[in-house]
Amino acid sequence: MNSTLTEIKKGFPCDLELRENLRLLRTTGKTSNSKLARACGLNDAVVSQYLNDDGCLYPGDIAKVERKFSAWLERRSVDNLAGIPTIQTPVSEQIASAAKMVRRCRIMGKGIGRAGIGKTRGAILLRSNDETTLLNFISRETGSLEAVRSRLFKQLGVQGPRKRTGNRRRLMYAELVKRLCDSDLLLAIDQAHRLSLPAMEFLAELWNDTHAPQLWLGTSALADKLERDEQVASRVAFTFELSVLVDKTTNEVRALVEHQIKSRLGDVNGEMAGLLTQCEQLAFTGCFRRVEMRLATMLYLSENPCNKGKSWGK
Repeated sequence: MNSTLTEIKKGFPCDLELRENLRLLRTTGKTSNSKLARACGLNDAVVSQYLNDDGCLYPGDIAKVERKFSAWLERRSVDNLAGIPTIQTPVSEQIASAAKMVRRCRIMGKGIGRAGIGKTRGAILLRSNDETTLLNFISRETGSLEAVRSRLFKQLGVQGPRKRTGNRRRLMYAELVKRLCDSDLLLAIDQAHRLSLPAMEFLAELWNDTHAPQLWLGTSALADKLERDEQVASRVAFTFELSVLVDKTTNEVRALVEHQIKSRLGDVNGEMAGLLTQCEQLAFTGCFRRVEMRLATMLYLSENPCNKGKSWGK
């Protein structure tokens, strides 16, 4: 007589709300078991057992794991204050148009605009809408020649030979050129005004060898720095002026501001009109970053129980 053995999985008590929030993020594609494990410093199996369809099956120190999950969610909410999925703005549309031109002509170009008008937002949208765009964010630490070169090697999967010979770097550069030649890749450099002069010379030489299109985005300091090297400046001669809105009768920023408010603030105490006006005044000057900072501060203050129901205008 055959008998059917049913495996009974033992469940463990856990924070159900926390678990469901994580499962929702995973279901909507905003994270995965492996990404969550890397972010929290856990093993993939631990995350899988905790988020199992049949309930929490993780037999270890659940409180410790949940503390890591909670800390990650808190960090993620802070990061999202500056990274809410956004919509097109006039500046981002200008950047997309500039990218289309440099790609078609296979040239180097630069987009110049003052700080805070949405250059980084436009660069992120450019990359999210086009998988063939390689986007690099430059800072003081990552603007050196070595940092830029290493980043490109990593992005294009260029690995050095096992034997560390004197011409190792030359061989890696040759492979980089080979992968960029006749490709449809666009190199987009955000905050290019922070590139060092040797890094600029390297990117110009890379264009000479590959004619892979490049788009540099930065402030007027980029143009000033390029004046120090005529060879590089001549290759990045095409300039796109990224302008801000000056006609206050237009409503081009209204959709963006409403999107930001609704994404960040669930409850505005019935003061949407006043808050919208305040944020539009900032947005019309081109300072979208100030809009984000204002809304981020409001969100932080709204989480304090003593501020519940208070007016945003006071």
